[in-house]
Amino acid sequence: MVVLAEEFEVAPRLEQLGLTKAELLEVVRAAVGARRNATAFHPLSAGGLFAYLAGTEHLRRVFVPQGWQICRRDNIESIFHTEIGIKIVYQNAERAGDPISDPVAVSKKGAGAARAVERGQYDLFPEVRELEVAEITAATWYLFVYAEGPDVRAELSCPAAIHDEHFDQFHERILLVQKGDWDSPDPLADNAPPVDFEVNVSRKI
Repeated sequence: MVVLAEEFEVAPRLEQLGLTKAELLEVVRAAVGARRNATAFHPLSAGGLFAYLAGTEHLRRVFVPQGWQICRRDNIESIFHTEIGIKIVYQNAERAGDPISDPVAVSKKGAGAARAVERGQYDLFPEVRELEVAEITAATWYLFVYAEGPDVRAELSCPAAIHDEHFDQFHERILLVQKGDWDSPDPLADNAPPVDFEVNVSRKI
């Protein structure tokens, strides 16, 4: 398994996949922000649901204008690129961005996810339409996002298989946000310096 963690190796690999770290972090920020909209009055699952909806929506908002397509095969909401030959799925995680341990999804993976991962390992029959073959056999990558209070971690990884409804080993992992990266400094903070506003106070006569 390949684990890419340093910026000098992450950036060129993402470029090969038609992605940039900045764009993926936009998706992470949208998901984390949506999760924090959950209040004590919401159901316990609201934070995760908000994060999934915003993460998937923003994944498409960022990449569809760049030539990616919306894909819903097997009821798995993803994006797909015909020429690059990959799909990307947003995934809430119990663990992510750890260079030692594989990511762990919050939810169990069903038969549809297992088929998506398995089909990405080989080509199908030649009589199937070319575009459908490309979409069905595309390697499926997952954007794992872990968020617990101020601790946020994320990675883009390609699973090798799903066994017993859980990811089982990975072909490749690209770490985007590791422990401590989110708040020191915030990787999503604007580079522009803060703007000072001068307030003039005049006394009424």
